[in-house]
Amino acid sequence: MQDNPFETRRELRGRLLIMGGILAVVVTAVTFFIFFKDNRDAPLPKALSSLCLYGFFFLFNFSGFSRAGLSYNRLFGTFPTWRTLGQYALWVVPLVMCAIASLYVLYLPLSYVFPGFVKSWCLESSTIMIWSEGDNYILANAINYLTIVLVAPVIEEFFVRGILLTRWTVKWGVTRAILASSIVFGLLHTNVIGGFCFACAMAIFYIRTKSLFMPISLHILNNLTARIVGYLTMDPDTPASLTITEFQESWWIGLIALVISIPCVILFWRRYISKTDWRVPYLIESNSCENDTTG
Repeated sequence: MQDNPFETRRELRGRLLIMGGILAVVVTAVTFFIFFKDNRDAPLPKALSSLCLYGFFFLFNFSGFSRAGLSYNRLFGTFPTWRTLGQYALWVVPLVMCAIASLYVLYLPLSYVFPGFVKSWCLESSTIMIWSEGDNYILANAINYLTIVLVAPVIEEFFVRGILLTRWTVKWGVTRAILASSIVFGLLHTNVIGGFCFACAMAIFYIRTKSLFMPISLHILNNLTARIVGYLTMDPDTPASLTITEFQESWWIGLIALVISIPCVILFWRRYISKTDWRVPYLIESNSCENDTTG
């Protein structure tokens, strides 16, 4: 077995990656305050800020990967067959239902206690940004589409599943690594519970298929689905976000999603939890990394 840089190289330690993320946020905020201080609410600066945040985060950490001698072939594995990819892609719909259910479970009770917080943090900030007016709004939509559908899934899966999960498996074991990396992923999203559940599923799919291309592909499909729904449901004559009253009155949507999610969670548990080879891909020999072809 080749040397494992996750055991010997400090560049691949989780806390340094998290510090790189904090540094990326600070640099992005300062950059856009300087260049767009009089126009920060326009579509283009908002779209560019998200893209640059991912770009800075990658740049701040990439040199460390090079020094550590990270093997990208071992980290990513081989691309799954289209049949296998299609079978796993069916889980995107249950994952969306789980995300909707968890959103209501978390924020519906809070909406009665802290309505202002729920309004600003959940109902407004979680809205998919689709601009229909403003300077360069068409370009802003294109950049935002690229960031949400392609850049974010690739970089998030690479860092959270590929790097953090592997490093923390070395440090704490695979179960704790899945939970810890999923908590980090959840905290980076408005829907904390939904993000955590999604991250756990992606980690299990990565470990099961021994291919990082699987969670990347499913993450892209998940975000693409959300983007399409955003376009189809957008009404230029009405506000983009729900009011607190509208959110509370839509409780039945969360209930339906929860009812659908429960049997899906049970099926997921029976199908994958007890039948997965719990070895993180990078930590095993490359020639033993076989793609699952049974779905």
